[in-house]
Amino acid sequence: MRGKQSLCLACGLVLAAPAWSQDAPPSDIPILVTATGTRTESVDYTPTITAETYRYDPPTIREALDGVAGLRAVSTGGIGGGSYISIRGGEPNFTMILLDGVRLNDSMNSKGGAFDFGLIDPSLVERVEVDLGAVSAVHGSDALSGVINIRLREPTSGGTHIVARAEGGTQGDHGGGGSVTHGWSDGGLLVAGNAYDSGKLDEGSSLSREQALARFSQRIGGFDALAFGFYAHDRHSIFPEDSGGPQLAVLRDRDAGEGNLWTAALSLRRRGEVRVRPELSLSYAEQSSDTDTPAIAPGVLDGVPAMTAHNRLTRFEAIGNVVFKLPSVEATVGAAYLDERGRSTGTIDFGVLIPADFVLDRRTASGFAEATVTPVRDLDVNGAVRFDAVDGGPQQWTGKGGVSYSLGAGKPFLFARIGRAFKLPSMYALGHPLVGNPDLRPERSRNIEVGAQWLFRRGQRLRIAWFDNHFTDLIDFDPATFTNVNRARVDTRGLEAEGVWQPIEPVTLNGDLTYLEVDSATPLRNRPHWQGRAAIAWQATPKLELGGAVRFNSSFNDSSIPTGLIVTPGHAEVDARLRYSFSSAVRLDLAFRNIGDARTWQAVGYPVTARRLQLALSGTF
Repeated sequence: MRGKQSLCLACGLVLAAPAWSQDAPPSDIPILVTATGTRTESVDYTPTITAETYRYDPPTIREALDGVAGLRAVSTGGIGGGSYISIRGGEPNFTMILLDGVRLNDSMNSKGGAFDFGLIDPSLVERVEVDLGAVSAVHGSDALSGVINIRLREPTSGGTHIVARAEGGTQGDHGGGGSVTHGWSDGGLLVAGNAYDSGKLDEGSSLSREQALARFSQRIGGFDALAFGFYAHDRHSIFPEDSGGPQLAVLRDRDAGEGNLWTAALSLRRRGEVRVRPELSLSYAEQSSDTDTPAIAPGVLDGVPAMTAHNRLTRFEAIGNVVFKLPSVEATVGAAYLDERGRSTGTIDFGVLIPADFVLDRRTASGFAEATVTPVRDLDVNGAVRFDAVDGGPQQWTGKGGVSYSLGAGKPFLFARIGRAFKLPSMYALGHPLVGNPDLRPERSRNIEVGAQWLFRRGQRLRIAWFDNHFTDLIDFDPATFTNVNRARVDTRGLEAEGVWQPIEPVTLNGDLTYLEVDSATPLRNRPHWQGRAAIAWQATPKLELGGAVRFNSSFNDSSIPTGLIVTPGHAEVDARLRYSFSSAVRLDLAFRNIGDARTWQAVGYPVTARRLQLALSGTF
């Protein structure tokens, strides 16, 4: 996403003080181009978590995301549990997840297409971009609430560098890895890998994983070419979701599972500031998972039988577009093709094993156009439209628009955005032999955002925004017909504020605050009215940096089979950190997490991770 305005949140859980910056100059290393269309700094605000975010060494990207205003990111069952990622009150499967532009939403799982962030290690991530809003006009299906794009590390522009890293904690969690990167005048190569084991980090939940990344870039004539391959494998053991976890589950058998992710991508892009710039990207992804979920005993709610499942989903996507650049207009016109193929085999134990196998394929052809116009000085207008046609299925038009106006130097600029989006039913919702419904309609959303942003000296900023989301045709399970149906409607609205202040040069203060209201016929889980964070970073000496932060949320609705619907109290957690650079090549990071040892539930029966000390030592050679 070119020309974006970036909020660099330099803290683990986004808890240390960020460095807010203007857009960086173009890199010598190209990025994988997707159908992001045109971007201007004023029209499209995009928070960006950089590699510096991970100073608290969070075990997953999920912890870092939980500090972005308007976004709630928690686990549904400790370190090994699933990821609950909600943008502005939307469901977790309303957010499109990309890995350098490659789609990751798992349409085969029972969560409707959500993605588990525990699969990707933060040490291989360069930055994470978060686009808040309905943006199907840019990305197609799945972007009902927004988009999270995980950007992996890139090769260096020159020379050879070796990086090694080891980490460990007082709860027995440990990991390590390394990378080798070599750059030359017109390209570069990076090879990296790592492993992690959560040890006894969380009661009743464990995670182990391995990763490998290879990335290659090369200038070919007037074009930049980039290729990358990524592999991830994880294993987890948790109490079944909604069972009541280690504190309330009646049956003590664990849910054991493992997952694999393979991705490969190639992009080609015309170099330089030319008036006509063609771009092409090709990608392939394969996701598979094996789960063996034990039964959940009945409680206030009915019990759940034991289940097994082996899922496999493959995706091939091709995107081609042309960017036209004129003095006051930048426009993009392009097309895309997506081929998805899913297969699931499994059983449900009703006393007799019932097979739960299904196969489903889906092909979607798309066309899109986007333009950003500057009709007069300080005024930017952006608009986009997209048409998606599923072979033998629905056809969807979506659009979005935005406008911003600067009141002048030292004054705020005002912005407004509106967008419409859709999400095709997951393959699980369509094809599962017991609850699937092939007649389901796409889910839809409309998003409005209005706000203002002030830019001050030394990168200091303040941003305030009001948002209103309207979700319709939401898919829900109907117990009367024992199938999935379109019937639910949800409205969410609220306010976001975030800012950075530097009272003196070595000290930076930052924070964010979100207020959320939800209008739903049934109580929705894990949507606190208030959540936020406040942080401080102090560059005590050229070699020593200190920081501290608090993050908090108000009470929220939750549910489990033993308890039924309950209200989980709000809580706050305090962290501290230290970074010491022995030299330009060797660095030590210490993080003291949850200093007050808060033990509120993150999910019913699953307390938040206990007080702990984590250490990481890294070197560059």
